[in-house]
Amino acid sequence: KGRGEIMVNVIMIRNTYGGVEYLRNGCFYVTNHDRAIAPGGFGVNYTDAVACYNNMLAVKQFYRKTSDNPLLHIVVSYNEKVKDIITATCLSNKIAGFFNGYQYVYCTHEKDRECSWFHMHLVINSVSYLNGNLISSWVGYMQQFCAHVSAITGQRTWLSIKTKTNDFDD
Repeated sequence: KGRGEIMVNVIMIRNTYGGVEYLRNGCFYVTNHDRAIAPGGFGVNYTDAVACYNNMLAVKQFYRKTSDNPLLHIVVSYNEKVKDIITATCLSNKIAGFFNGYQYVYCTHEKDRECSWFHMHLVINSVSYLNGNLISSWVGYMQQFCAHVSAITGQRTWLSIKTKTNDFDD
């Protein structure tokens, strides 16, 4: 990162911990009414964690891909230019649209640890509802996603990849 340069941080979290239980936990985390602000999604009931999980699980079962990596978890931390929940919510909705062909659920949280007042959690079903293909977590694909985020926010992005061995957390 350039010194003092304001960027949007994109964090892809790789975690195969717990199989479909991790998917369940992801749906519950993102739809948690105590923390989630303005949840949204596509192809799922994003206001009900159980229904959201069942929606995603049904696609996995249809394509017989319940043992694969259950989800892709991305956090987008907006820079300090995003000062209100309406702007953050609009950005989150546009950013999530990159994952056409996949079910997803997202929410906005307040107070990022590093750079702003808002960040987005995005949980994407790893199995496409269109054809059963698995989503890519390849760095090149994530760079395409970062270009999408940059185009929407008008800011440069910084991609980091975290591998976790524990359950869902912030």
